[in-house]
Amino acid sequence: MLQGSTIIAVSLAYLGLLFAIAHVGDKGADRGRSLIANPTIYALSLAVYCTTWTFYGSVGRAAATGIGFLPIYLGPTMIAALWWWVLVKMIRIAKANRITSIADFVASRYGKSQLLGGLVTVIAVIGIVPYISLQLKAVSSSFNILLGYPDIIMPSRAGNLPIWRDTSLLIALAMAAFTIVFGTRHLDATERHEGMVAAIAFESIVKLVAFSAVGLWVTFGMFDGFADIFDRAAAIPDLARLMQVSNTASSYGSWASLTLLSMLSVMFLPRQFQIAVVENVDENHVRRAIWLFPLYLLLINIFVLPIALGGLMHFSAGGVDADTFVLTLPMAQQQEGLVLLVFIGGLSAATGMVIVETIALSTMVCNDLVMPLLLRSNWFRLQNRTDLSGVLLGIRRGAIVVILLLGYSYFRAAGEAYALVGIGLISFAAVAQFAPVIFGGMYWKGG
Repeated sequence: MLQGSTIIAVSLAYLGLLFAIAHVGDKGADRGRSLIANPTIYALSLAVYCTTWTFYGSVGRAAATGIGFLPIYLGPTMIAALWWWVLVKMIRIAKANRITSIADFVASRYGKSQLLGGLVTVIAVIGIVPYISLQLKAVSSSFNILLGYPDIIMPSRAGNLPIWRDTSLLIALAMAAFTIVFGTRHLDATERHEGMVAAIAFESIVKLVAFSAVGLWVTFGMFDGFADIFDRAAAIPDLARLMQVSNTASSYGSWASLTLLSMLSVMFLPRQFQIAVVENVDENHVRRAIWLFPLYLLLINIFVLPIALGGLMHFSAGGVDADTFVLTLPMAQQQEGLVLLVFIGGLSAATGMVIVETIALSTMVCNDLVMPLLLRSNWFRLQNRTDLSGVLLGIRRGAIVVILLLGYSYFRAAGEAYALVGIGLISFAAVAQFAPVIFGGMYWKGG
């Protein structure tokens, strides 16, 4: 029987394991024995792209649009083929100019404009807050569903609960504390966090194993393989249409726009820039990422449609949110071990995104917004200090808390009104605005 105390204890143990991996990675870097000087770890760390949107939301989208979930992964697969020319150039520029964030990158290409760097930071924070709320929604919903085990009860709308009873607030505060301990223990002039990258690569394996385990169990445990699932679904008209692409202009337009958005987002989301560019230790690692990252996307998406179809057939009476099928299907069959593995996989997907994203955003907020204002002010007299490390760490830690509370506020206000994928698309559209100015700065000499 899954109890709340058991779920919390396993979650804390898993987070402790992540911290241990990060600690080993940092210690190795201090001794000159880099744990992440490996192209496979670099490629796996790029899979921080796969958040709870992938782990839970892709199944929800597949249940509504069928294979319409694919463009979010086709875009990154297509752009990966160009990484040796595009991503490697970004890495070389970043290393030559000691760039530490996407805001720094943009500002450096246009006369080191502090105004432009600050503008990019503001857009990034506003655009990423909905994505952070997505992670809070997914983790809090899955936790609340598990509390009802073995019954499957959809959680109440967060906006209707008093704040002191809202588990998403506790999760937001816990993630803020974990991120502060995890990523702001010390300052590094290069803004690299080798231990964090090692932990993110490990998390990528965990969420792939967890999602694949559910997919295999649904496909070959609940059903008799792929052919059985698709044959049964084809016999139901409402499900048969999910396996086809609508032959309409709007359908093709949707595929094209989502593919383009995802191509840009895998490059320009702050966390992707942090992992792919800032944390890169050897540009030759990109060679393996060019094929291994698309392979990862393929593997984690093989079972999306079978799980979606299996959930729709099993819960044909409705009442169960399709975003939760990855969790509720094994719950319905009382597969306790698998249920717990799924929860840890979802937690991995969420914490990986939150850690890297908030570290990247807090660096941008500190370097491009707060510190320029403080240095101009005579009130704080920072110009007279020889050591600003304590001030910098304090600003970044405060920024992490504020960003996560903004994500929680968005979740309370609007998060329950949208599916997971819908929330994520808001952030994709926001960071796509960086594409013209970044590509212009890279290839337009007169920019």
